Amino acid sequence: MFKKDGYEPTTMEAVAEAAEISPSTLYRYFPTKDSIVLSSFMGNTAKFAEVFALRVKDLPVERALGEAIFAVLAVEDEDPERALLVRSILGQSPVARARLWDYMGEQQLQLRTQLSECLGKKEDDPAVNLTARIALEVLLAAADIWRAQKGSVSSRETAENLMRLLRSGGVVYPDAG
Repeated sequence: MFKKDGYEPTTMEAVAEAAEISPSTLYRYFPTKDSIVLSSFMGNTAKFAEVFALRVKDLPVERALGEAIFAVLAVEDEDPERALLVRSILGQSPVARARLWDYMGEQQLQLRTQLSECLGKKEDDPAVNLTARIALEVLLAAADIWRAQKGSVSSRETAENLMRLLRSGGVVYPDAG
């Protein structure tokens, strides 16, 4: 419905009617319209923590982070039309975007906890914090680049290129002097 009728004009009541459920049932599962949009996004990004936890048992931390990024981005490559629609809606809706940033903040905290355990450092260690932020930024940047290119290049390939840039020194970092 969001694709056909547009995000803003589509009402929760219309969604309930199309789903053949009562509005109260829809509101029980999705209290807001943006929660419908974010549910698939949040379900997908929840894979990050799961994949990282599994892969870090067998791989170095940096490879496990890469595998977790690839797992999240795989959805974009598998169903680009849906992913582009969700990203378009997020770009149009300040409320959905704000909820997304809150959620990504939670994901960052979860990743910091996982990294601190793997690296044997405290969660508030600057290296743990920066590692978590960089990993999630690679994920977000790859998704943004993928969307800007309208899915014409694989999001995994984009993320791989970003990771190579980081490893090769192709990125300029701030210098305290």
